[in-house]
Amino acid sequence: MAASIFRDEVRDVLFRKARQCTKKNEVVRVSPAGEWDPSRLKKLRSSLHISQAVLADIMGVSKAAVIAWEHGVNIPSGACARLLDILYAYPDILLEAGVVTIHEVERRKYRPRSGKEKTDGV
Repeated sequence: MAASIFRDEVRDVLFRKARQCTKKNEVVRVSPAGEWDPSRLKKLRSSLHISQAVLADIMGVSKAAVIAWEHGVNIPSGACARLLDILYAYPDILLEAGVVTIHEVERRKYRPRSGKEKTDGV
């Protein structure tokens, strides 16, 4: 597990008896999740160069849910909104956490529908 700046910061301010963050000792304040309207969501997905299906897999929801978010039928809330906030702030987290991996793919040679390979006028 990687070293955590967060853990060190919290440890430095906690009371010796508390040993954990609670609402009562108010060491950490959690901001509300952001609001994700269709255009903001589309911009995020576009900046990541991923399809609706890939975003759905990342978020753990159906492709239909992502489509509904992008059409304004529903809005992401709860854990989905929080995850989108994190993804927006730290897009590399997907690679660093091993959520996604990038693989080289072999390019296929162009073949016209007739089945014959295309020639360059030779």
